[in-house]
Amino acid sequence: MAWVITIAAGAAAAWGASDFLAGALARRRPVLTVLIGSQIAAMLLALVVAALRGVPPPWDARLWLGVAAGVVGLPSMGLLYRAMRDGSPAVVAPIAAVAALVPVGWGLLHGDRLTVVAGLGIATGLVGVTMASWPVPGPVTARGATRSANLCGLGAALGLGVYFVLLHEAGAADEFWALASARIAEGLGALVLALALGRCDRTLLRAPIVAVGTTDALADAAYIAAAASALTPATVVASLYPAVTVLLNRSLLRERLHTLHWYGVIAALFSVACLAR
Repeated sequence: MAWVITIAAGAAAAWGASDFLAGALARRRPVLTVLIGSQIAAMLLALVVAALRGVPPPWDARLWLGVAAGVVGLPSMGLLYRAMRDGSPAVVAPIAAVAALVPVGWGLLHGDRLTVVAGLGIATGLVGVTMASWPVPGPVTARGATRSANLCGLGAALGLGVYFVLLHEAGAADEFWALASARIAEGLGALVLALALGRCDRTLLRAPIVAVGTTDALADAAYIAAAASALTPATVVASLYPAVTVLLNRSLLRERLHTLHWYGVIAALFSVACLAR
């Protein structure tokens, strides 16, 4: 179980960093530019890795669930980036973290069993995510998330929750090709969107936007590897990514970290310790 928690924690760190960077970019560039460029970059990474592996995809119908995950993932990421643009990451993050409840519920419905300590870890982790990202009085909250941002964040949470479940189910056929099929589907969808909107230019693949896509894809790879062994604990630990976003806001943007946020980070670490047992 310890290695599962370690890999899932790596996914949380990568997702938190990717969302922080995407939110910062979306305030300086059009959301669609960030979305299209990042998803094309993730697709190119998947294609390069697939070529280096030299192993063709298996003939398994479950991989179509990976394609479905990509179809769901593209608009979900668009909603998340828009929410990050219009609101504050400290407000949007706890809404997006609700995505964890979808695969957790799916896992419990399909036979996952939890010890008392693991159950405590899950409960503490979800509380910690919320506390670490909860809006508090101050300069950030003064800007506030608009009603539109909150709705976009909720839509992103639902979509990403479904994305995680589809990716997990497709991974039963082949973990790599489940993720690759999702990323290729997302990238092709982004490419079609770029052609339709006339946004095919070099600005789509500038280094910061490429970093968003590749970091997000690496986080997905870590998550699917961990979830293949233990869906529920892996999902809860990976959902700690809002705490990473909050800490990056504090350290890089000099946003003051409220005492409540510190309690949330401590609760998140306690959750990881419980789930690692």
